[in-house]
Amino acid sequence: MTLRARLTLFFAGIVVVPLLAATLVLQTLVTQEVRRRSDTRLEAASATVATLWQERLTVADRETRRAAVVAAGLLSDAGLEERMELERGVAGLDFFVITNPQGGISASAVGQASFSPRVRTPTPFDIVDEQSMPGLLRARVPITPSGNRGTVVGGWFVDSDFLRELAGPADVELGLRSGRLLLAATDLSLSSLPVDGPFPLSAEDGRRVTVTDIRGQRGEIVLATAEEVAGVHGAVWAVALLGLLLASMLGYLLAGVIARPVYELAEGARRVAEGDLHTRVTIGDRGDIGNLANAFNQMTENLDTYVTRLEESRDELRRNLDRLGETLRSTHDLDAMLGVIVDTAAGTLHASAGAMFFLSPSGKQLRLQAVFGYEPPPVTEMRLGQGIAGRAAEGRPVLVPSRLEEAPGRAPAEPVARTAVAVPLVRGSNTIGVLALYGRTLPDPFNEDDAATLASFAGQASVAIENVLLHQEAERLSLTDGLTGVWNRRYLQLQLQKEIDRANRFSRPLSLLLVDIDRFKEANDEHGHLVGDEALVEVVRRLIDSTRSNIDVVARFGGEEFVALLPETPREGARVVAEKVRQAIALRPIEAEGVEGGLHITVSVGVASYPEDGTDADALIRAADRAMYRAKEAGRDRVELAVSGESTPTGSGG
Repeated sequence: MTLRARLTLFFAGIVVVPLLAATLVLQTLVTQEVRRRSDTRLEAASATVATLWQERLTVADRETRRAAVVAAGLLSDAGLEERMELERGVAGLDFFVITNPQGGISASAVGQASFSPRVRTPTPFDIVDEQSMPGLLRARVPITPSGNRGTVVGGWFVDSDFLRELAGPADVELGLRSGRLLLAATDLSLSSLPVDGPFPLSAEDGRRVTVTDIRGQRGEIVLATAEEVAGVHGAVWAVALLGLLLASMLGYLLAGVIARPVYELAEGARRVAEGDLHTRVTIGDRGDIGNLANAFNQMTENLDTYVTRLEESRDELRRNLDRLGETLRSTHDLDAMLGVIVDTAAGTLHASAGAMFFLSPSGKQLRLQAVFGYEPPPVTEMRLGQGIAGRAAEGRPVLVPSRLEEAPGRAPAEPVARTAVAVPLVRGSNTIGVLALYGRTLPDPFNEDDAATLASFAGQASVAIENVLLHQEAERLSLTDGLTGVWNRRYLQLQLQKEIDRANRFSRPLSLLLVDIDRFKEANDEHGHLVGDEALVEVVRRLIDSTRSNIDVVARFGGEEFVALLPETPREGARVVAEKVRQAIALRPIEAEGVEGGLHITVSVGVASYPEDGTDADALIRAADRAMYRAKEAGRDRVELAVSGESTPTGSGG
């Protein structure tokens, strides 16, 4: 064998072996990273699916309770089936089934299900049977508290359509299995496959979420996802083969050069293969060998820079995701959450400033909610279509600069920046705001990939924001009356004590009105509870119109009794307000369906003031209650002031 051949083989050997080793290591690292990302997605998706399931279960329970109220008044009605079908459409549920006390079916409204071809749509008997298949998300509510008039069972089919709705925010494939049977899946083509061993979706290792309905019937939702690694492996091996060919050619061309430069290059390649990316080879100007040495040094320098950037980007992304995830899981403080979202988005995409805008209730303006990297300007609002964020609020991402369209001008609420990207925040099918980033710490402007990344981030942020808004709404509902929308008795007691403390501290007047509808039970018995509910709502509206908004507190005290709390109002002023309330209700009939000429309603009002009639909450309410009973005993439709030392009356109102 010639020396040229020997040198060629030698050169190829010392380059190819480390190159193959590096290729295998890189392939292993890529595979591990892809699997880690898949595990991360599945873990987040599992939590999302479990949360959405519980939310759906809560909605099913609430709507079934509402349907039970409707059914209670319609059990003897021949149109019960049609009314329940209407209620099912309004509630957005798949089924309502009414059973009698003996367990039979009184009425049902059942839609179509999209289960696996081997699974039939459940019948009403399947729906009420607690031992039936677990493909049902259902709530069971007695029609009356005692349950002696039967029950209402309502909910959704956990079919392919339902799973696709669950999978939307989670961005994974879902399947519902019971034992070895696959009931439904997001991909309908999978519904006919047998389930034996691993779940037959797109990944060997998935996640399973065990779910239950109101009665505890258990089923198993299986989640799976797959990350495409074949293309990455192909690219790695293509680079490896290219390196092999290049090494062979260079070895052949440089075979006539003395062994020393070859050894130096081989030694440098060995150190790089071992992970020392700071290796540099110094040979001097020796023709092709010198050029090869320079190319080798440039390659290792670029590789070192690239790996360093990858590690920094990976670490930064991990820190941001950990911080964001922890915040989204633990906080119900909307302002703090928005600040973290903007901060994390700016850090991930290397933006120098960022902002979060929310759509106003009118839907015509954006309001600045959170900022990062710049001082909030005096003007914090903008019209839809104005500025970068205003353009994004119209429903699509915006890039500045952009080759596709004229860049929008900057709004006063936005910082000055050479490059920007903004995406809409979507809640359901509605745009609720905009997430925007301005300026960049990198030399390149934002591009389409950055817009896609920010849009994906905004989608996850929207789910978290919606959860916080739902939590706040739940807190509000716990303090308000479900029928009339005013504050309930619990809130009244809290607010009354606060106002008494304030009146005592600053020596300010405080009064309270107790308003009771006259002969309300007779109106209910004559016209029905639905008409009675309409009357309650209208009485509350007139009561609110007769008091001061944002100052006075109107609350439902119980049944047909309401309380108006009047801060900064002495006894005589409270009497004037009470008379205004009485006239507003008595002088104009309340329009009600089926009641010709309207419903004539009057009220009896008792007035008590602090500190003349009581120095604590219970004493004030008792004083107003005594005054209200005196108004009823005097003929109703009257206003009476509390009298010190008056005894508590007996009997009921009306």
